[in-house]
Amino acid sequence: MIVLKSNFKLNCTKEIFNILFEAENLAIKYSHKYIEPIHIFISVFLTKNIASFLLFIDKKILINLIKQFFINNLILISDNNIKNINFSIESLKLLNNIFKSNKIINSIDLIILLLNINNNLITSFINILPISKFKILELVNNNNINLTLLNKYTYILNEEINNINIIERKEILNILIDILSKKIKNNPILIGEPGTGRTSLIYSLIKKINEQKVPNNLKNKKIRFLNLSKLVKLSQYKGDLEEIFTSLINISKKYKNLILICLDIHYLFNLFNSQNNNPEDNNSSLYLFKNAFEKNEIQLIGITTPKEYSKLIKIDSKIEYFFDKIIINEPKNKELFEIIITSSKSLEKFHNIEYSPFIINESINLSKIYLKNKLFPKKTLEVLDLASIYQLKEQESKTLSIKYIYKAISNLSNLPENIINKTNNKNDIILNLENKLKQFIFGQDKAIEQISNTLKITYLGLKQKNKPLGSWILSGPSGTGKTEFAKKLAEILFGSEKEMIRFDMSEYMEKHSLSKLIGTPPGYVGYGEGGQLTDAVDKKPYSVLLFDEIEKAHPDINNIMLQILDDGRLTDSSGKHIDFTNTIILFTSNLGCPTKIIDNNIISNYENYLHKSILEAISNYFKPEFLNRLNDIIIFNSLDVNNLIYIATKFLNLLQEQLIENKTNISLLINQEIKIFLAKLSYNPIYGARPLKRLIEKLIEKPLSDLLIKLTFKTPHTISFLLDKNYNKLIYQIKKN
Repeated sequence: MIVLKSNFKLNCTKEIFNILFEAENLAIKYSHKYIEPIHIFISVFLTKNIASFLLFIDKKILINLIKQFFINNLILISDNNIKNINFSIESLKLLNNIFKSNKIINSIDLIILLLNINNNLITSFINILPISKFKILELVNNNNINLTLLNKYTYILNEEINNINIIERKEILNILIDILSKKIKNNPILIGEPGTGRTSLIYSLIKKINEQKVPNNLKNKKIRFLNLSKLVKLSQYKGDLEEIFTSLINISKKYKNLILICLDIHYLFNLFNSQNNNPEDNNSSLYLFKNAFEKNEIQLIGITTPKEYSKLIKIDSKIEYFFDKIIINEPKNKELFEIIITSSKSLEKFHNIEYSPFIINESINLSKIYLKNKLFPKKTLEVLDLASIYQLKEQESKTLSIKYIYKAISNLSNLPENIINKTNNKNDIILNLENKLKQFIFGQDKAIEQISNTLKITYLGLKQKNKPLGSWILSGPSGTGKTEFAKKLAEILFGSEKEMIRFDMSEYMEKHSLSKLIGTPPGYVGYGEGGQLTDAVDKKPYSVLLFDEIEKAHPDINNIMLQILDDGRLTDSSGKHIDFTNTIILFTSNLGCPTKIIDNNIISNYENYLHKSILEAISNYFKPEFLNRLNDIIIFNSLDVNNLIYIATKFLNLLQEQLIENKTNISLLINQEIKIFLAKLSYNPIYGARPLKRLIEKLIEKPLSDLLIKLTFKTPHTISFLLDKNYNKLIYQIKKN
């Protein structure tokens, strides 16, 4: 229910209320006692909906005519007592008829009703205009049909524009306005990747037109968006699309103030192409479209990507002549900061939160480092938006805190927060990397030192920016900790062992298996599904890549590795560039590792023999251009008995953790003597720690599992493993705690 100043109450649309409100204001302005149909008529006459097609008279002249008309034709009251103003009997009768109808009345319906009531004042007013009553009716009826067609194929953004987060790019917006103001080639096409602010430019333009902050020839422009989904739906049969575009072109020709927006314009041309449109066929929709451009009968703004634009030109090269290209790249440095400052104001208002210059600067820097698969400025605004939500959940202060920026970046990048949060001091992580690795990997101190020293240089920013963080071949006997090393490196640097992506190269022995890594080429089954390597790195740009037993892979795969090691990127089958500059690349190899010890002379000098054998085998197998791109070849030494004692402790501690996790009420007690026994019994310089693992399974885990199947321990117990009297097997004792 809406109440006017005259205390008149009514149920109506906002458009009709505004007309009646203006009619009331007109009566008050000219000191009239009643709101007559003429007041309503003039108010509806001045609405944008009607004025947009009744372009027969200048607005200033029209206002002067209205003023003169009221002075000459209506009696003034002696004072401006608005308390006594009311609708006349004739106006009330008109309104009563309108609101009895079940139909939703708009401004066009209202003007038709007013023209049909034969009011003398309305007739007198029309007589002073340079247009007849019948011409107005004709224009109104035609416009009603045209509006129906426009609403069928297009949609408009008016009040909604105030609720949209607009990325303001002033320089490009000025270029867009300049192109639209031209007479020739005045159809801009915005070419850029998603996230660079292409659609926001259109919203900025609409806002500028609404605020009348544009050149005079654009002030009366109406912007409507082509509804592509409806166009597809309504053009199922031959000739439908041509009919639609003929209607749109005719409407555009008639009003000359219509600008059509086509988001993803390549879909429109794909629609032309799908209907086998011949550009030279006079009846084709593509020909109609081009012909309308040539004659300046239609004005359109297109939006597309560089890749799609190049495809669009292949459909018809002449398309390029009708559009004026605006290349939209990511904003940088000062421009980016200013854009984020301006664009974030709507976010501040929405979340009722403030962003300091420091917070905005950190958001830009962190999104640049950790969100490489997204583009500026959108990715920074996403970070600010998400961080604001996190802070509001905690109901903290009205100024956004840096810790929520870290949390938002962590969420969007799938990286642990402690990796992003510089207050946790990333320098400490890299400084303590060597010591932390030595706590988990035994007997490989030299290998750990070599890799840690290289990574320190990398993290200080002293490496080439277009290369991975580091790349090594890890070679050495089986079971010496190469895979375990990769897992722990991923956990320490990137927060989790899951950040290690492992590829078993025995799965890539065939020539065609290359497509499994980077995606199937066009024309083959599986095209468009992505590659196992490229998709994995795209999802986890900060990761350790482990290519296990690289020598088993087809030689063509090594050629792909050259590109990654040298340029830090790879292009998948769909043409997408995948960034490898934040990955650590490890290749494991067993080349040159002896499968058995030949004689006692070799046993006494085994390590020297091993190193020489491995380096010779690797240099013979791999091409120099591959080896030269690596940081180094790291050789893992064979494990001695002391190393195996430490590893036995690690395995047994892990077993104890599993017993606690499974709530078995069992504690293990295993002394040093048993660990030495297990290490000595399983020692073999060729097989590493794997025989030890199997021995623990056989002598400890199997008896323990048999015991747990037979018995249920409801209270805590300790199981002690001991050596028997002959020191050749293990026995166990159970004791209640």
